[in-house]
Amino acid sequence: MSASHTPSPRPATGFIRVGKDLQAWIAGYRCPDCGAVALQMTLACRHCSSRKPLQEFRAAERGSIYSWTVVERSYPGIPVPFVSVIVDLDDGLSLKGTLRGADRDAVRAGMPVSLVFDDAGSAVDADGAAYIGYHFTPVAGEK
Repeated sequence: MSASHTPSPRPATGFIRVGKDLQAWIAGYRCPDCGAVALQMTLACRHCSSRKPLQEFRAAERGSIYSWTVVERSYPGIPVPFVSVIVDLDDGLSLKGTLRGADRDAVRAGMPVSLVFDDAGSAVDADGAAYIGYHFTPVAGEK
């Protein structure tokens, strides 16, 4: 590998995809029969039991907070406190993640948020490729 070559970023989870343009997104799967969505491929739809292959789609990047907690104690090297959230994306998928950029006392159910992709804590693989992760931020101007 040459010194000028920067390896392409790697997804930090199995449901993050990174395109040739190096833009990241969340991959979801939709049942072709009933429209139910899931974060992983399954042999049968968990909603209607259809055995037709689920179809991958690019998940929405906005949603609303379903539930949250303020984490006061964590692993060494992880700054606390932080807000851990479960977000219902606009397309029906649900994701767990960290909420950044919000006062912990202002967090509420239904709060609109956006999905943001980042460098997953500056972690890199053996080849020096950065891992891409995600977090959520409040949607500016919305309550």
